[in-house]
Amino acid sequence: MDLRTFDPLYVVAAHLAVLVAVIHLALGVSNWLTYLSGGILVPPDLRWPLFVVSGLALVGGLVAAVAGADRRPLYLGGIALMVVYVIGYFAWHASGHRPLFVVGRGTHHDGSTLAYLAAHVVAGPVETLALASETGLALVLGYLLYRERD
Repeated sequence: MDLRTFDPLYVVAAHLAVLVAVIHLALGVSNWLTYLSGGILVPPDLRWPLFVVSGLALVGGLVAAVAGADRRPLYLGGIALMVVYVIGYFAWHASGHRPLFVVGRGTHHDGSTLAYLAAHVVAGPVETLALASETGLALVLGYLLYRERD
């Protein structure tokens, strides 16, 4: 590797992608295994299989980037996935924790929806880390996409 052309921003993006992938794979696999141990192949809460698939997609995108694939589509895909993660997180809470956002039994909250959602930004260390790393990755990928435009 030629250190004169080394860009630390790629390393930041890669680390954030790995962090986001690990969070989603760990949550997805552990929760899906809970259902599988009870004999349920397809869990009623589809977030867990989707977390596994999307976490694997992040790893696949990172491997493709390292292998020399055109990065612009990878940046766009990564940004889109981060937007889905962040909006999905808040939509799931705003929907009353319904497994499919609008379908299924949900729980309700009292008070302001905005205050309720704001409280979920710091709901716990995993949630805060996930939201921060997803937002950070979207911003870094957006900057790389802008910087590497034709």
